[in-house]
Amino acid sequence: MEKDNSFINKIFLERWHPFFWIALIILSIYGTTLFYDIVYLDDNVLVTGQYQFNKNLSNIPQAFNEDIFRTPYNNGTFYRPIERLTFMLDAQLGEESIIFMSRFSNVLLHILAMYLLFVLLLKLNLKKEAAFLFTLIFSIHPLTAQTVAFIAGRNDSLLAIFIFPSLIYFLYFLQNQKNKELVWHLSFFALALLTKETAAILPIICAFYALVFIGWKKIMENYRIYLKLGLSYAGIMALWFLIRLTVMHNFIGNSNYNVFFSIYKNLPSLIPAIGKIFLPFNLSVFPVIKDMSFLYGIISLILLTIWCLLSEKRNWRQIIFGFFWFLVFILLTLIKPTGTVSEFSENRIYLPMFGFIFVILGLGWIKLPAIIKEKTSYEKNKKKIVLFISLIIILIFSSITIYRNQYYENGLNFWRNATETSPSFAFNHNNLGAMEYLDGNMVEAEKEYKIALNLNPIEKMAHNNLGLVYVNQNKLSEAEEEYKKEIAINPNYDNVYYNLGLLYWNEKRYNEAIDNWKKTLEINPNYPVNPQILQIISLQGERVSS
Repeated sequence: MEKDNSFINKIFLERWHPFFWIALIILSIYGTTLFYDIVYLDDNVLVTGQYQFNKNLSNIPQAFNEDIFRTPYNNGTFYRPIERLTFMLDAQLGEESIIFMSRFSNVLLHILAMYLLFVLLLKLNLKKEAAFLFTLIFSIHPLTAQTVAFIAGRNDSLLAIFIFPSLIYFLYFLQNQKNKELVWHLSFFALALLTKETAAILPIICAFYALVFIGWKKIMENYRIYLKLGLSYAGIMALWFLIRLTVMHNFIGNSNYNVFFSIYKNLPSLIPAIGKIFLPFNLSVFPVIKDMSFLYGIISLILLTIWCLLSEKRNWRQIIFGFFWFLVFILLTLIKPTGTVSEFSENRIYLPMFGFIFVILGLGWIKLPAIIKEKTSYEKNKKKIVLFISLIIILIFSSITIYRNQYYENGLNFWRNATETSPSFAFNHNNLGAMEYLDGNMVEAEKEYKIALNLNPIEKMAHNNLGLVYVNQNKLSEAEEEYKKEIAINPNYDNVYYNLGLLYWNEKRYNEAIDNWKKTLEINPNYPVNPQILQIISLQGERVSS
């Protein structure tokens, strides 16, 4: 047995070998996604729609001066310049390879995040075998598909790339109290803030870690160290808030938010989220809380409770810290604009789910009856049992993930899965209609748009999209009616004015067409209108009909 362990260690755990196997397994699971198309959920904007901006590296300063969706008049919600820089790097090899490069970057970011998770677990004094198995399991976990196979989901793996080393240097600083390690810790924290707003939670995680594992007495004895940390966090957060306020003109977003009510309303979603971590059998590419199953979450919590009761020796510090990690990192994802349907994209569970590593470690070994221990040689074979269970989990999770990857192959697959798993969400039907429209299936597109409007009569963009179907069917009066309905419920939607302008122009209602195109550019000065339209607008005072 010792010879077998030595052989396994040489193959998997010596020197750089763990990193090789982590990369190989991730590439084997996600290799096929490199050749997939976009799914038309933000990636059509961030990857292909903004290609001309992203390919020009002189636009890097501008990336720090607007939200990632380039919302006009600095009125956006998502200030994520580091994520934008990754899309700009993807664009450097040309437009023909932009989708491939974006998908390749997603895989590389996930590999790097898992490398750093492995290093963090080692720094937390886990045995190399345990750290390696945990990293492998989470590398291929079905929930990672929403982060790796969905291009726009990369902000969560990118966030982990800065959170993990920040925590590693935090641990080094507590151990050695060197300023160099503090600088690295704070630098990664600052980069995390520029990646995603969730990073604001990191100081709370660090403070709770110190309280749980170091203790209040030792903190008070070395209060100067923690005072330095606290003041540093306050300075970085203040600077980040100031920059964000200057660029975005708001702290949260351009929609109405009731933070505490929103968290309270969406808190039940934590139960299915836990279920997706332990029993990932009811996943969705774009779920809403209303359609999420609570069954697997309840089963998972019952199993964890039984495990806790049967545990030989519980480590409450690890259990409490693990649950705290999960709750705090997922908390900000529960904040939704007032009056909107509460969707819960699974990539948001990417970072929170790592908290359950601490929970599992804290629960430890299960206490079995003496008879079972004797018959199974439980004490002697603990490592073999763990290895066997881990391999079973890896095989099951890998199979689910490979199967799930198909839903990210193109827009049709993506939105069909979305409507199947969340049929009550009008947004999903509207987007499936758009995919059918792009595929030339006008009957199916019309059907999905009408389902969307039946579920939500004021669903944004649905009337505009239905108008496009009617134009294609030469039902111009019906199309005009739909465009006007869209304007009534969505007066700041640039596309509908552009489309209505095209309809009027083809009907030779030239002045009305020009007025609508002007409105398009008034709403969005960056709107990619045809240069001929700009010339027509400039000639409005002359005889435009000629």
